[in-house]
Amino acid sequence: MANFLSATANYEDYSTRASANINSHVLRNNESGLKKTFNFFQGDAKILLLNGFAGVGKKQIADHTLSYVDKNTIILKYVCTESSKLDDIHLTFLDTLKKKTSLKSSAELDAISAINDKIDYIITKLDLNYIIVLYNFDNIKEENRQDILNYIFAMSEKSNIKTVIVSRVFDSDVIPEKIKYVKVMVKALSKLLMETYMKEFGIKVTPQMSEQFYRLSRGYFFSVCIAIKIMINQGYALNDLIVQYTNSGLKFDDFLAQTYYRLIVGTTKSAFNLFVKLHHGLNLKILQTIGSYPETIFKTLSDNYYIYKKDGLYYPSEYLKLQLAPIIGDEITKKYLIAYYEKQIELPPEERDFIISRASLQDEIAFYKNINIPPKEKPEAPKEEAKPAETAPAKPKEDWSNLSVMDLLNKAAEAFGKYDYIKTVEILTSVLSRKEELIKEDKLFLVYGILAQTYDALQKWKYALYYYDMLEKHYTELEKKDSVQMVQLEKAHIYYKSYRIIDSIKLLKMLTANSKNKSILSKCNILLGNIALSASNKELAKQYYKEGVQEIDENTENPIKMELYFKYAVLSDEKNDINDAVEYYQKCISINEPTCKYKALAYSNLADLFYDNDLYEEAKECYENAYSSDKVNNNAYGMYYALSKIIELTDKREKDKLLQMAIEAKSLATKSQDYNAMVDATIKLGDVYYDFPDPENALKQYLELYRLDRAEFGEENFQKVKSRLDDIKVRLGDERFEELVPNYE
Repeated sequence: MANFLSATANYEDYSTRASANINSHVLRNNESGLKKTFNFFQGDAKILLLNGFAGVGKKQIADHTLSYVDKNTIILKYVCTESSKLDDIHLTFLDTLKKKTSLKSSAELDAISAINDKIDYIITKLDLNYIIVLYNFDNIKEENRQDILNYIFAMSEKSNIKTVIVSRVFDSDVIPEKIKYVKVMVKALSKLLMETYMKEFGIKVTPQMSEQFYRLSRGYFFSVCIAIKIMINQGYALNDLIVQYTNSGLKFDDFLAQTYYRLIVGTTKSAFNLFVKLHHGLNLKILQTIGSYPETIFKTLSDNYYIYKKDGLYYPSEYLKLQLAPIIGDEITKKYLIAYYEKQIELPPEERDFIISRASLQDEIAFYKNINIPPKEKPEAPKEEAKPAETAPAKPKEDWSNLSVMDLLNKAAEAFGKYDYIKTVEILTSVLSRKEELIKEDKLFLVYGILAQTYDALQKWKYALYYYDMLEKHYTELEKKDSVQMVQLEKAHIYYKSYRIIDSIKLLKMLTANSKNKSILSKCNILLGNIALSASNKELAKQYYKEGVQEIDENTENPIKMELYFKYAVLSDEKNDINDAVEYYQKCISINEPTCKYKALAYSNLADLFYDNDLYEEAKECYENAYSSDKVNNNAYGMYYALSKIIELTDKREKDKLLQMAIEAKSLATKSQDYNAMVDATIKLGDVYYDFPDPENALKQYLELYRLDRAEFGEENFQKVKSRLDDIKVRLGDERFEELVPNYE
């Protein structure tokens, strides 16, 4: 059984000593729940449900427990909001894994297309334990909930993963019977503990007032907490607070939240309004971009429990958000927000202001444009004339009545090519209202095909499947076997992405048994290989990739050839089948497809293979080719990685060349936003300056790292940098060093 808790963790400390993450009264109040939570991490249950009313301290219990986990356990946290989709969770988890693990390179990761497959690859590659924590699960929209649950249930099959779901309520009936779970109800404070907590702040509590206030607050920790804040700020006695409530005519929760809300003013209140109204967390960059708010806002709001921080983003208190969202107006105009999200959507995920998927950004744009997609009607059993895009059409922003059907189809194709899927649906909705023209032009099923792809891109998979079913039926009636099978292959991809793995495998097996089309067979084997790889069955994956390679002929598309060659080479490489690895890396490289990502990856992996076998000249040449290939695709991480290896293989006497490459490598690492890359590139640049010799510039690089968050940077890295700084101190002399770095220790 995987060891999730640290070796020194013991229940007595855990249940009696409040950590920085929990109030001592919440700790004392939840003894029975704490016992179940502690045992969960030592038992075979896979999912822990932490439930309870808003404000009772669920997050505190979760975070207190997480402070006891083993050092070889990686915690994957995600705060759920109204905009959350499975893709957002994947992006966040991948970002965390890249920051908290030190893989040799991300070249193999780049070879994997799907984000969830990248996550599976890392989890399989590294012998560690993982805890998934989903906060505020109630916030997830119904339409996205099942996809996320399917993912959690699939991850629960891995022995080294446990999941904690923090929510007000959770229907445990949705958990499959084979998955064991533990449910803990976090309790409101007892009346005695409530009184003790209030007395700590000098608030006089008589038995009569205690009874009355307890009945109103129900002992919810957060209610008690902000009531104390209000009384201290306003100079109220407990009786004064109750009188104010009685005179307000409001429900107690509304009174408490609105009274507390009035304590903040000016720009602080304006910033808090944003936290409450937007559908995602905020950081300083977002706040300053859309509101020009100062950084001090965070401290003021955090210190007073209006907001809290998780992994670099701040979120509003759930209790306050529930009460205040209906009465707070929009702080920023819809037009401004639409422009902001449209600008974000143009950037790759790693360059956005915060981690959010393209699909969620599209939904935010649609929300602020008042576009009603996707339709609410379930398309599993639709009427013949009730198509998803037609039953609840998007509201067109333009009048297209004067355009021909072909003009509209060209507009839709253009919008799709620009990733503007919302506009694509808008246009196609308009097109579908002119069905007779479509039928006359023989373009109706072309529209269905584009809609299927668009809904797939929007992760509205049931609607995508609906249109693919329509296409499959159409091509079957026309006896176009290859077209039917291509549609079935697309459906298999959707089954896989939506964690209907069995359905995907079943359909793919049927295709490989019946299809004579080598292109379809190659693609089927790629997907079967990917599925096997995600299940950690590398032998089976290699077999599928090999079968895919054997189906290659002169009609096979170059990108398919390159993907199969590369993936077969990677698994051969891992098995130390050097001859096969070299042969298939070279086959991949030999194809004239400069923009295909597998060319750069093949060069990089082949270079690594040569490097590991002391063939340094061959390795350097391959790294240089990898750099050039990644430059074509503007892949910052790939260029950084190749340069970092070229630096290692360049003679130290070539100082100017080394310095130029090291500066560029750091710039590329920063652009990639890969934490390990930025650390490595900064150390390398510092070392080049140090050897130049240019100790003062070396000092600047090392100081950047010295001032990083020590917990995230790691003690080993910290000591390495400190050793370099101590060395520079000797070289520069104490006086000059202290002038440059006052208060070094």
